[in-house]
Amino acid sequence: MASKSKLPVITQKKVFAALPTAERGKPVKITGDPKGENFLYCNGQSIFIRNIQELSKVDVYTEHSKPTTIARYSPSRFYIASADIAGKVRIWDTVNPEHICKAEYPALGGAILDLDWSTDNRHIVVCGDGREKFAHVFAMETGTSVGEIIGHSKKVNTCSYRQSRPFRIVTASEDRTVALHEGPPFKFQKSFHNHSNFVNVARYSKSGDVFISGGADGRLFKFDGKSGDELGEIGSPAHKGGIYDLTFSPDDKQILTVSGDKTAKIFDVQSGNLVIDFVMGDKDWQDMQLGCLWQGPNIISVNARGHLIYHSLETPDQPLRVVKGHMKPITSLAVTRDGSKFFTGGLEGIVWWEAGSGTNDIVQGPGHTSEVTDLAVDDDILVSIGVDDFVRFSSVSTCQFRDGQACKLDSQPKAVDACNGVVVTASVQHLTVLLNGKKVFTLPVKSEALCVSIHPGGFFVAVGHKDSKVRIYSLQNGALSENQTVPVKGEPSALAYSPDGAYLAVGADRQVLAFSVPDYKELSNGETHTARVKCLAWSPDSSRYVTGGLDSMVILWDDVNCSFKERPKIRAHTMSHANQIAWLDSHTVITAGQDANVKQFSVTD
Repeated sequence: MASKSKLPVITQKKVFAALPTAERGKPVKITGDPKGENFLYCNGQSIFIRNIQELSKVDVYTEHSKPTTIARYSPSRFYIASADIAGKVRIWDTVNPEHICKAEYPALGGAILDLDWSTDNRHIVVCGDGREKFAHVFAMETGTSVGEIIGHSKKVNTCSYRQSRPFRIVTASEDRTVALHEGPPFKFQKSFHNHSNFVNVARYSKSGDVFISGGADGRLFKFDGKSGDELGEIGSPAHKGGIYDLTFSPDDKQILTVSGDKTAKIFDVQSGNLVIDFVMGDKDWQDMQLGCLWQGPNIISVNARGHLIYHSLETPDQPLRVVKGHMKPITSLAVTRDGSKFFTGGLEGIVWWEAGSGTNDIVQGPGHTSEVTDLAVDDDILVSIGVDDFVRFSSVSTCQFRDGQACKLDSQPKAVDACNGVVVTASVQHLTVLLNGKKVFTLPVKSEALCVSIHPGGFFVAVGHKDSKVRIYSLQNGALSENQTVPVKGEPSALAYSPDGAYLAVGADRQVLAFSVPDYKELSNGETHTARVKCLAWSPDSSRYVTGGLDSMVILWDDVNCSFKERPKIRAHTMSHANQIAWLDSHTVITAGQDANVKQFSVTD
């Protein structure tokens, strides 16, 4: 492996984005784009700008220091205002890829739950759970107050700015009231007591002619947009469960509502009659509908799993598409031999993906009851381990768990590898060998096993232990016996044999080491990461490997002899890190992040 004169380059190719953060009983805010191209939502400390048609076109804003709650485009589309649980609002540029921050304001003393812009882009109203006030309206340029939003005794869940003159702001609260303010400068005008439970949403129509409120009592009420006069109830009641969100159609003639009764509905605004009922399920609480968006022809709702459901007016009982994935950290990743499909796992179970298109779905069947901690692919078998202490087996081709093929381990597993029908798990107190889905050998270990790799030849297994040692075990007739010990500096957190079996790469603390096999002579020792190495993977041709660390970097080790002083690297998961990494082919790397994103990178020589 002779050194090369030119460093390879790593560039981001695709992002398969995290889903919106969803929590049972709480509204999910997804908001639209004045131009109709994108939509916005929050997950963790990130804001996602996602193309509404081509979902692989994603931009992620990661400058908030606390979990985000809401983001909206300005009417001009030049800025986005986003807010977080600390009460801060950041206003940032949408034109440049750097998203330069124009301003940051401490708008409330607690979590901001909603915000809206004035039609002239000059003012922003926010609401939430502040300590001194529950809502605030301020000038975008200076942050100075533009009146006072009062009239509520508990946190304010929602706010909406009338997009025509005379300007009005409507707010709604957990105190069961809706309040109307006139301005600027804004002052309290009147309040309404129609709801018998929390009011979760209130929205002005685009024309400003009416506003509609929806509450946990399942009822919708319509009001005149200027005077606030009550215009009656929509539905009788509209839903059997609490209403979490509503949005107007592009022409303001209809509204889309979503509810805890597991339905999304379209009502006629003028008559109040039900037009279409989208039924999402009748048993699982995860089918509760918590957020919605109607943008152009796209009608979208979000369920309690964070899935984005695209609805059809022609076939209301059959969604056009359902976008699935992860909304919580991804802890495991495995790729098929041909690189056409990969699997990711976490608290939400296992998801399969088509590597090219990003088409995905959940692996079906009786799976793990808790977090999936590691995955391995062996021909048509997907092997998974979880915090439930089980090894489970799935079909790669059908993407279904195999009935009856599950094995309870003697201690909690940390890692798994599979090769030529042999499965080895590394657990807190044991190493376990499985053949044909059945446990055939268990070896107690004194030091916790952290990571494992089976040699392609099938006769050796490398295991990283908590006592800062890599132990090499002989594997014969399904039994393990310790053969050799390789000391490293720090706990080995990741290791892998090269596909040709000639090398073993190890990540230990911040160090990355390469050893020759079978003598395990150290060939290189690099410390390019500034934080602990989390994951490691060899390219299919065994010529190089990549590592991911807690420093959010992915680094390419393009020469086993480590002759380069510099290493090709990229900040793969900004403000986060890659938990797992793999190769789709010799020039494409894939990562699964703590931020719930899956990313693909091109490696160009």
